[in-house]
Amino acid sequence: MILKIGAGCISFRFLLLLNDMRSLFRVCCAVFSSAALFFSCSLTKNIAVNSVSDMLAGGGDSDTALLALTGETDVRLVADFFPTALKLYEVLHFQNPRHVGLAVTTGSLYVMYANAFVQAEAEMLPIDRFGEQTEQFGRAKLFYLRGREYVLNALDTAYAGFAAAVRSSDADRVASAAARLKKSDVNAVYWLCAGWLGAFALDPLDPELLASSGSAVVLLERAAELDGSYNGGALWDVLAAYYAAAPAGFGGDPERAAFCQQESMRLSGGKVPGPYITYAVSFCVPAQDKAGFVDALRAALRIDPDEQPSSRLATVIAQKKAAWLLDHTDDYFIDWN
Repeated sequence: MILKIGAGCISFRFLLLLNDMRSLFRVCCAVFSSAALFFSCSLTKNIAVNSVSDMLAGGGDSDTALLALTGETDVRLVADFFPTALKLYEVLHFQNPRHVGLAVTTGSLYVMYANAFVQAEAEMLPIDRFGEQTEQFGRAKLFYLRGREYVLNALDTAYAGFAAAVRSSDADRVASAAARLKKSDVNAVYWLCAGWLGAFALDPLDPELLASSGSAVVLLERAAELDGSYNGGALWDVLAAYYAAAPAGFGGDPERAAFCQQESMRLSGGKVPGPYITYAVSFCVPAQDKAGFVDALRAALRIDPDEQPSSRLATVIAQKKAAWLLDHTDDYFIDWN
């Protein structure tokens, strides 16, 4: 996934978090239960809403059952199902707005959808469909921000004043808010910042995002401090992409980028395409290292999706992007000959 910030590119590994599509499976399990909520008495309805919210926000579904979604190789099939999942979660969230887990999951689904099924498809449109691409980028930004707001509100419910502090762009207030976070908040912070920086990368001239994007980086660093191994190094992958692409005045740091990239690769064990794509786009393109670009993308494509059935779908989506980048290699490099 390529996201632009100024003259740089950011490759976020949101797709790998499609492992979290256990959320979608829970939607399927709960859809009949949720229908009953609209026909029950007030007391019963409240009990049912809380019960369903708990189930959807995090559950004990077996890996075998989850393979129906995470192990799918037909990307279009899942893409067509995703909007239904989003709206089901949203309906339940409106019924139980202070349920932190449900709000985080709803937000994460919006970020996933924006990245995997809106922005990713738009990026591969040909130049003669520029207008359509711009429209789809606008939709992706909207969904990123919607996801961000759900997760931010959830954290504000858990920590009063959190949202105002991180929106303030006041370094001391942001640092104090970050210090309140615990290891159990890392998943929420990841999705909060994924939506935040995803929207910023699509529209870096947005005044609010321009002023507040640094807060997302502070929160990601805090999350990495609390649980650096989260989801196979996903936090480090986002940080590497940001530090590599952002101008120095907005937090860009080549040395920090290189460290984060190494951590991402180490923790992922080379078993997922994301870090290779990040390296190709965020490091090799700026350095005009064509050979490194090609080698990294070929490494991403050599990964066998069947080696990790639970993330097969995420791997297939990422490899589709890697193949497209490889086919368009010459678009990213200047031939001086």
